[in-house]
Amino acid sequence: MQKNTKTYTVIDSTFLNPKAKHIALQSLDETLPAFIPGQFITVHFDHQGKSYRRSYSIASIPGRDQSLDFAASYVENGPGSDYLFALTAGDRVELSGPFGRLVLKEESVKRLFLIATGTGITPYRAMLPALTTLMQETGTHVKIIQGVQFRHDVLYAADFLAWAAENPGLAEYHTYLSREDLSVSQANHEKSGYVQQSLSDATATEDVVYLCGNPFMIDAAFAQLQAIGFASSQIRREKYISSK
Repeated sequence: MQKNTKTYTVIDSTFLNPKAKHIALQSLDETLPAFIPGQFITVHFDHQGKSYRRSYSIASIPGRDQSLDFAASYVENGPGSDYLFALTAGDRVELSGPFGRLVLKEESVKRLFLIATGTGITPYRAMLPALTTLMQETGTHVKIIQGVQFRHDVLYAADFLAWAAENPGLAEYHTYLSREDLSVSQANHEKSGYVQQSLSDATATEDVVYLCGNPFMIDAAFAQLQAIGFASSQIRREKYISSK
């Protein structure tokens, strides 16, 4: 075991789409770490004689998932991808954490925009129970927006759609598909284009925005929000750098 890590056992390793896997872990003592939804863990592993670390947001839904879940995207010829995508049930993994500050704050705002691309959607999955409580207690309207290229790239859509259906009038979930042809078939939650388009009605005096995922998306959205008067304190960001 590496220093400051804890050993977990893989209990599930399932493809979410052709280039992303859902990995579920259980600690040897069968306890979950005390994490705040939005935080991440770091995987420690050796590959071809070298030691590596890769960080992933926790996707576990508190109160429902009894495992430590995360999603990983495949990067061609990457040691992290080679390691994670080869994991099968029973394998052991060394983790440290949780870490990170992309967590919900105790605040009353009119609307929350939670925007993500790729696996940047995973921390919002972990936040679903807390978001439900927030909406019920404060009346805050919450929009979760996921951006991908094609429909088959979407992650955890069933969880977000169920959450939106259970909280009508307060919760919304949309996917923005940048390369999918929606002229033939389109679900109610699907839109053509990029997630930044969802910010067209954001208001600096009433809203707070979370951004997670592709750095280019985050930089573009941040500049767009600042241009309409958002202060930096109203924009929470976590960039996902594609690491091999």
